[in-house]
Amino acid sequence: MSDEQRSYLIAYDVKDDRRRSHVAKLLQSYGERMQYSVFLLRIRPAKLIAVQTVLETEIDLLSDSVVVCDLGPSNRVNQALNFIGVRGYKDIVIPTII
Repeated sequence: MSDEQRSYLIAYDVKDDRRRSHVAKLLQSYGERMQYSVFLLRIRPAKLIAVQTVLETEIDLLSDSVVVCDLGPSNRVNQALNFIGVRGYKDIVIPTII
């Protein structure tokens, strides 16, 4: 497995507010929010495996879904993404449920 940083687009559909908040916080700690439930991560493949492992423990595998798209080497991500309209997303504060 290469040690080169790659770019991954990760999108999720999580039904429960608490689980959704955990998934968003996890992904925020590794990457940039592109849209409400879409993140761009620039990480090494080994780190992606760790992120996926945590995601599997956070979601309900019977009702939630996460899709991971490999966009290739990080230095080529600008060629892989084409925006129409505003690029990026201003992060919102996600309430913490206690």
